Amino acid sequence: MPRTRIVAVDDDRRILCVLKRACENVGYEVHSVVDAEYFRSSFRAFEPSLVFLDLNMRGTDGIALLRFIAGERTDTSVVVTSGVDERMLDEAQSQGLSLGLRMLTPIRKPLMVADVHHRLAAFRGQPVGQRRACMSATDLADALDRGHLDVCYQPLVNLATEQVVGVEALARLRRPGAGVLAPESFISVAEQCGLIDSLTFGVLDRALSRLAGWREQAPELCIAVNISPTMLADASLPERIAAALHAHGVDAERLVIEITESGVASDRSLAAETLGRLKQSGVRLALDDFGSGFCSLGQLYEFPYDTLKLDRKFAMRAQHDEEAAATIRSCLDLARAVGLNVVAEGVQSEVTLRWLAMQGCHLAQGYHISPPLFAAEFTTWLSERAAAWLRPPLSLAPGSFALN
Repeated sequence: MPRTRIVAVDDDRRILCVLKRACENVGYEVHSVVDAEYFRSSFRAFEPSLVFLDLNMRGTDGIALLRFIAGERTDTSVVVTSGVDERMLDEAQSQGLSLGLRMLTPIRKPLMVADVHHRLAAFRGQPVGQRRACMSATDLADALDRGHLDVCYQPLVNLATEQVVGVEALARLRRPGAGVLAPESFISVAEQCGLIDSLTFGVLDRALSRLAGWREQAPELCIAVNISPTMLADASLPERIAAALHAHGVDAERLVIEITESGVASDRSLAAETLGRLKQSGVRLALDDFGSGFCSLGQLYEFPYDTLKLDRKFAMRAQHDEEAAATIRSCLDLARAVGLNVVAEGVQSEVTLRWLAMQGCHLAQGYHISPPLFAAEFTTWLSERAAAWLRPPLSLAPGSFALN
């Protein structure tokens, strides 16, 4: 079987050696490019599935290279590597995503072997053929009618007990000839064309069915399902969710409904009523992507949330960005003051994981623990790896990171 091909682009030969060795040691075929002038011809000849791209090569515009990659193969995964300012990395990441590329978490130099291995793990965790190109409303309706909806599951771990306590259910669409589509490809389309209800309850039904099946392996496992803010205007939503729970024999407290932070401002009174009724039914509520919107404190006061899920950018940056680390500490202080649990999403390293535990963060989710897995994969992971993924504690001073 041919090995997966990787192109590494950097004008520092020492970094190229680190990249090449780290990738080849785990079975990848690597082509190194030290002069960006030859990148285009190398890309076309080598046809890589993954590119490590230095954003600041001499005489080269990294964004232009991203545009070239997108023009050639939009299913290529890209890891930007650079020592530039964090905001410039974010801009490159956003540009790549807008071009339809599969952008993995950037690596901020100095580059370490562990950084490369984390990105390779994330790359392996992406379903083959997953694309970001948006689909039409007609294609989405056809995909749902044909039963192409699938669900991935990403574990959540209690940082105090080191136990897997939950999973987040994440929608995927399988399309013949187009691989697996991520939510970015179809959620906004579903909301705009009136298919979000069918899509959401399709995910809920599959997730509750799987949760019932995992009861013997993990009797305390909870499952989180995202609900579009547009659905909070449906007065029958609490009854419909209760009916789904009853149909699968799942207790209400085993379900967590996640609402994005920016999504409930359009009709706050109706949203508050719907969320209040869900809370009274025993379902738990989480405010997702906390810190990404503009009404955080107001929502905490008005709506009966049990949990805050921090926007993934904070955990992803905290190891090398004191501002992000300070934001996490502030959010944890706020959550303690109002009696809420906190989930840190986007955990990419052991150091970040241990630091979060020492700060008193309750739960963690991210590629360091596990990428999103299809049901059969998660069943295997739960039985074979759930108790073994944590390493012995690291010696870190409280409130600080050890790798700066």
